[in-house]
Amino acid sequence: MSTPYVQTVNTNILGEGPHWRASTGDLYYVDIGRNAVHRYNPATGQNTKVNIGGAWGVSLVIPVEGENNRFVISNGHDLQFMVWDGISPEPSSLTTFASVEPEYPQARWNDGKCDSMGRLFAGTSSETGQPTGALYRITQGEVSRMVVGITISNGIAWNSSNTLMYYIDTPTRRVDVFDYDITTGNISNRRPLYDFAAMGENGDPDGMTIDANGNLIVGCWGGSKMIHINPVTGQKIRTVNFPTSNITSGAFAGPNLSTLYVTSANVGLSEIELNSQPAAGSLFQVTNFGVTGQAAGNAYRP
Repeated sequence: MSTPYVQTVNTNILGEGPHWRASTGDLYYVDIGRNAVHRYNPATGQNTKVNIGGAWGVSLVIPVEGENNRFVISNGHDLQFMVWDGISPEPSSLTTFASVEPEYPQARWNDGKCDSMGRLFAGTSSETGQPTGALYRITQGEVSRMVVGITISNGIAWNSSNTLMYYIDTPTRRVDVFDYDITTGNISNRRPLYDFAAMGENGDPDGMTIDANGNLIVGCWGGSKMIHINPVTGQKIRTVNFPTSNITSGAFAGPNLSTLYVTSANVGLSEIELNSQPAAGSLFQVTNFGVTGQAAGNAYRP
């Protein structure tokens, strides 16, 4: 098995939500701590960012289908369309098209991805430790609550045949799986797939991606690693270690989807830990991973 090579690309406070846009050759990701969206072009090495302003809460960025400068972002309780040229430090415009959970002032949107039909699945984080959040499906601006009793909604991925959706609610310390109906966007029959506690895994599951073989790569908050899981057998294939504790998510990128980009955070660390982990918060580039990614991230269809 190949030995992955880990390099640091850029440093953030709370990096999250990497999304590869094959049509332009750009990796988009967010820094929740600075309320910023980044665009990184691996071919040129250029990294630009746009400042959203307001309170902490930009946790996802997804391109809008067929529109080069228009994106869906989260912003606290809101989902917004952002128009950004990829260079300017401020967006051209922000337009809210959906809002949730006004009854919970500390709640905010967290991780989210689109299925192959352009439906957005995204969930909320309660920020109080109580299971008051939910997982939502957003179809052409219509918001449907799909799962309730969520505390920190995180990783989402689909298998290549669109019959299964994988999902993480971080405090459960599990990767779960649903049956998925691509025609309707409905989910059913939730069941555990990989239980961190039962498997003796340190850290908590955060964001995840999926490779071309249908295996999951899961970021481990507090675990200094990503783990590679076979969802058929429910067994771990291998571990990829990083020089910092809080690994948040990953996405395959590049012309052949052979490079894995991994986000991390420097929040939740003591002063001693921060001093010993200068790479905390980095965007990492992982080459020689040995597998390629499944088809690049899907855009939102408004």
